[in-house]
Amino acid sequence: MIDPTREQLVNQAQLPSVAFTIRPIGLVHATLRKKTKIPKYFLPRGRATLEFFHPYISGLQGLYGGIDLWVLTYHAPSGQMTSESWQGGDGVPGVFTTNHLLRPNPIEFLRARVIDLNPEEGLLHVEGLDVEDGAPILDIRPATSPHRRLVTPGEN
Repeated sequence: MIDPTREQLVNQAQLPSVAFTIRPIGLVHATLRKKTKIPKYFLPRGRATLEFFHPYISGLQGLYGGIDLWVLTYHAPSGQMTSESWQGGDGVPGVFTTNHLLRPNPIEFLRARVIDLNPEEGLLHVEGLDVEDGAPILDIRPATSPHRRLVTPGEN
């Protein structure tokens, strides 16, 4: 049986707010580009440098040029959407079926390819990343298949 309180919350779109702390691990340094209307099938080709803060630099060991990464960043304009603006219906797709820039939460989940790196300095140069200059990096991870996943740092 479903908890009536939860069912009531979901049906009334009165979603509970949860507070938590996220510590950025670095910053994105992106080449500033002129803002233009994004095409329907946008394939980002932006280049950026990911700069990692000192405590996280050693976590870059083992990365190499050519690897694809998932990059999670904080995106301030998101998280300000009203529930009406992200819901689909009447033939209109909902936000979860699109690549719309504004999302219900201020987190961007992006894919990028490492083109050059300097792990000693904490720098990764990437392409394919369409993100604002100065965006805080929340996490990165290799974009690999679930069948080829490193479970523990240092595992082969």
